[in-house]
Amino acid sequence: MSRVTATVGAQDGFARLVRDYLQEKRAAGASPRTVGHYREVLDQVLVPYCAEEGLEAVADLTSRQLNDLGAGHLDGTRSRSGRAISKATVHSYMRAINTFLAWARAQGEAGTARGRLPSMRKRVLDTLSREEIQRMEDAAAPERDRLIVRVLADTGMRLGELLALRPNDVRLEGGKNVIKVRGKGDRERLVPLAPSLARRLRRFADRGHPDATSDRLFLTLRRGRTSGQLDGLTESAVEQMIRSLGEVAGISKRVYPHLLRHSFATEYLRRGGNPILLQQILGHSSLTMITQTYQHLTLADAHDELMRLLAADQR
Repeated sequence: MSRVTATVGAQDGFARLVRDYLQEKRAAGASPRTVGHYREVLDQVLVPYCAEEGLEAVADLTSRQLNDLGAGHLDGTRSRSGRAISKATVHSYMRAINTFLAWARAQGEAGTARGRLPSMRKRVLDTLSREEIQRMEDAAAPERDRLIVRVLADTGMRLGELLALRPNDVRLEGGKNVIKVRGKGDRERLVPLAPSLARRLRRFADRGHPDATSDRLFLTLRRGRTSGQLDGLTESAVEQMIRSLGEVAGISKRVYPHLLRHSFATEYLRRGGNPILLQQILGHSSLTMITQTYQHLTLADAHDELMRLLAADQR
């Protein structure tokens, strides 16, 4: 078979597999962002590489070739731009490719090839203290912005989850104040709320906005140019607002919405919170993210917690 014929075969074969794989991811409830990431990596990274190598089937891929693909992106020799790609980006590429190949293997379409992931040095996450968060809330002028800071800081929800909130999501369940959060893959969860925050949210929601185009809880303060009405807030608007509040509050580190999520989780664990309950509050599907992400908790934290438990036994 000629190299041209092999190239066409590789494109057709891989394209079919990729199409089937993405369809299965969508059927399983993967978010559009997740499906889009897989599509980009497979269509723009893996398929072109296999075509260049003249591979006729996914089963023809070897681990050596996958390692060559990853290394070529790290040094720029295989990247579309010709520039070196960061370890974090190549890591995400190879994880997506390995996941796809594992699926293809289960369909009887692939061999045993697996690409090596670039080693990632664990970075120490910045966090905000409770005092810094209070300064940010104090720096906010409208109650809407103060509530956004407090909800992110006291629930650990993601920015997209906050923007999807509706007024009736603040509710009582079994006599407890909770807020219904729509997470990744449309998975819903109930997150506890402090009574004072629940009261503030209900007062805010009860104001009502009959001239709004959106049923969301958090809306723009000004009418949109095209709609002439109040619209739902965008992620970029909240990111800019949080960044500005950090500057006004005199916080030197980079401040962004997800930092409030990290800060919530860190404070929860430092106060002896149960990691399994934290997993449920944050909406993680497993404890892996908890154990990998919050390794910045210090030996002093572990020591203090153990001493607290031992002291309780000695009473």
